[in-house]
Amino acid sequence: MSTAREKRDARARLRLVGEREVDDAALLEGLRAGEAWAREALFDRYAALVERTLRRVLGRELHTELSDLIHDCFVEALGSVARLREPAAMPGFVRSVAVNVAKKSIRARRARRWLRFWEPAAMPEAPVTDCDPAVRDAYARTYALLERLGDEDRVVFVLRHVEGLELTEVAEACGVSLATIKRRLARADSRFAAAAAHDPALRAWLEEGGRWTT
Repeated sequence: MSTAREKRDARARLRLVGEREVDDAALLEGLRAGEAWAREALFDRYAALVERTLRRVLGRELHTELSDLIHDCFVEALGSVARLREPAAMPGFVRSVAVNVAKKSIRARRARRWLRFWEPAAMPEAPVTDCDPAVRDAYARTYALLERLGDEDRVVFVLRHVEGLELTEVAEACGVSLATIKRRLARADSRFAAAAAHDPALRAWLEEGGRWTT
């Protein structure tokens, strides 16, 4: 059992930047104890991961709700941290929470679509600077296709091909087995490739990369 001094030392180390080999263990201990410094440290350490995951999964559907979704992620993480057993699993745990919040956002947006009085293409895009127009166009076209996939297929496709996670990491983020992820990814790949084949701009990008050629 840790002594009071050891706990204080762990907290002190947690406040130092670059001490990741001990940080997550001390952080998890603090979160379980409900300490304010641990909640702040959780945000400081993982806000960038959460934001990146939300941006990658939601794409052009994100718009102005990013700060609210980040807040929701950390509220959910704090509410479910008790189920986390290993400090080393903290990054995967946080990513899985972000994926869950992103899926909820996708479903909620789809449920509200009957209220829209404009076409999706007319939705305002987030400003992008220093980006090749062709890349920006490919991005918009890619996410337009992803919006037509089911939320599970969309998430697994983005985590694997956009975020570049290993299959085991995708499975962990989605909370399902590796076999399930492989089935979902194969289905998502097939549906995306079939749809992209009818888009001249995307077809050229995919064929150039070689990943989707047959």
